[in-house]
Amino acid sequence: MNESKHFGKVIKLFLYDGNPNGRWRCELSNWTGIAYKIPRNLVKTSEERAELSSPGVYFLFGYDDNHDRPLVYIGEAEDIIKRLKQHLDKKDFWNEVILFISKDNNLNKAHIKYLEYEFYRTAKECNRYSIDNSNIPTKSSISESEQAELEEFIYNAKILVNALGHKVFEHYSSNTAIISEKEIVFDLSVGNEKAYGKPTSDGFVLLKGSHIHKNPSNSLVNGIRKKVEESRKNGEIQDNVLVVDKLFSSSSAAAAFAAGYSISGPGQWKDENGLTLKSYEIE
Repeated sequence: MNESKHFGKVIKLFLYDGNPNGRWRCELSNWTGIAYKIPRNLVKTSEERAELSSPGVYFLFGYDDNHDRPLVYIGEAEDIIKRLKQHLDKKDFWNEVILFISKDNNLNKAHIKYLEYEFYRTAKECNRYSIDNSNIPTKSSISESEQAELEEFIYNAKILVNALGHKVFEHYSSNTAIISEKEIVFDLSVGNEKAYGKPTSDGFVLLKGSHIHKNPSNSLVNGIRKKVEESRKNGEIQDNVLVVDKLFSSSSAAAAFAAGYSISGPGQWKDENGLTLKSYEIE
């Protein structure tokens, strides 16, 4: 049960170039952090902005064609814009960066190393994006009071990264769709076993512990068939059991992945009382 209370947030956006495809500056009310969203092709133009020479953390976003999923590189620098210019030469996968600095210029090297480590750790846990970092960041040692301040920084930064279009730091369970007063897990028969799942705000999650079919039928579409094969190869499926939470675009896609044949998710996913997902969503 989630006991934390959530309050409304005011996000202030400023489009430097006057259009949504340009550079954004983003702030939360009553917070000293500032986020900048900059397309790769406008990084060099952004050298003119003196504030971007400040210490901070940054996230390079692109796409992992090898694994058909988004890709992120997580970094820190005492001079953000200088580091980004280096990445223009050394890394070509990314198409935009989201970076964070402080209005008060109170982030030092130890602070940004701590932030880099915590963001890397969370992204790894969430497992939504491939991570381009070749080495695990080093976690710096800071005082208890500094840690408390940086945990607030991390919390607010996650909100803005999500609002700017990237759920790299969002656990699947943190955005479960509210379809009743309690969180509901649905199940689906897979032979003599069960698969388990739940709807979220960005799709349907097949939960770890779900049983996966051994042999697919001819009706299973190629796209889902390839996803199953890839999951077996990369260890997401072990002994025909899913060992990680896995997001799908629909309940039907998740059902087909588990059952091994084309199937209507809304009508086949059922709660502990036998009520279908469709009955929650429509009836």
